[in-house]
Amino acid sequence: MKIAYFIGTLKKEDGVTRVLLSLINEGLKKGVQSIIITGWAEDVSLSPVPVIKIPSIVFPLYRAYRLSLPGTRKFQKQLDEFKPDIIHLHSPDTIAWSALKYAKRRRIPIVATHNTDFCKYFVYYNLGFLRPFAWFLLRRLYKQMSFTTTPSQVMAQELIDHRIPNVLTIPWGVDFVNFDISFRSPDWRQKIIQNENKLILLCVCRLTWEKDLRTLAEAYKLLKAKRNDFVMVVAGEGPVRKELEQLMPGVIFLGHIEGIELSQAYASSDIFVFPSTTETFGNVTIEAMASGLVPVVADAGGSKSLVKDGENGFLTRPKEAPDIFQKVNILLDEAEIRERIRSASLEFSKNFAWEKVFNKLFQMYLPLRGPAS
Repeated sequence: MKIAYFIGTLKKEDGVTRVLLSLINEGLKKGVQSIIITGWAEDVSLSPVPVIKIPSIVFPLYRAYRLSLPGTRKFQKQLDEFKPDIIHLHSPDTIAWSALKYAKRRRIPIVATHNTDFCKYFVYYNLGFLRPFAWFLLRRLYKQMSFTTTPSQVMAQELIDHRIPNVLTIPWGVDFVNFDISFRSPDWRQKIIQNENKLILLCVCRLTWEKDLRTLAEAYKLLKAKRNDFVMVVAGEGPVRKELEQLMPGVIFLGHIEGIELSQAYASSDIFVFPSTTETFGNVTIEAMASGLVPVVADAGGSKSLVKDGENGFLTRPKEAPDIFQKVNILLDEAEIRERIRSASLEFSKNFAWEKVFNKLFQMYLPLRGPAS
């Protein structure tokens, strides 16, 4: 089987990129051939399969991302030579419409994965009035797919509520090679807490306002006003980092980290605090759970599908810093509760192997192939 994956931007710190590369790697184990078509790739060596780069322009709302120029001319020849059996979209932007045009011309089945809750993002840029138009475009695009997957039941229901047909839920996985309690490092903790008897709160994400980082800053201020037995660490990079550093004095900002450095940061921390209400799944949440952290996440979006409140983590009221403050306080004060939830969180994470994810998706691909595939 040959699959052509379309993604707007191939960027190593981006969750959608990590999902796509995980799927491709699992496919390679099963003899599936793949190719990536993207509007921009910061480093094509990230990909284990060929990458076709097409012209793109900077996306005005978030300059770290780009929009591909319309049309099929820049990738048509190479894709014809590859002869894909299926086209799979991972970005519902300009590149998706080019892919759809190509698929129709060549009569190739086309599917999509709704990875990102773009429609909610408009609110964070004072463009909420554009949400109805954005849903109109998504509905028009996804109605032409053989099926559309999304990684959580919460997001699947939202798509269904917006009259999008053939929606299926396929939760994403976690890379247990890189996210595991075995990466816990006394040396890493020593650098953070300096021999003090403190717990480490960790947040990992792109530093953009749509991750509800103002709520995180407010919760941090409430905690610091009451106690000094913890250290807050933020891993990630993004356009609001400088402003966030001003809002959160005393927080340790690691910037973008990857590889063993990221693995150690997860496994060597104690509590994962993630207030985002715009997640379709929450890669970082399941990575934290697999690394032995207790998650404190917003009761919204994909995070809501991963955490059972009081059992394998805590859910907090969306955008309400005092509720985050309250739940984190419980975990800081009650070692027994923290350890019980941590154990349940670790056990829960074992259900999210990438092999299981790809096998389910592969079974959905099979009926779409042509008889000669």
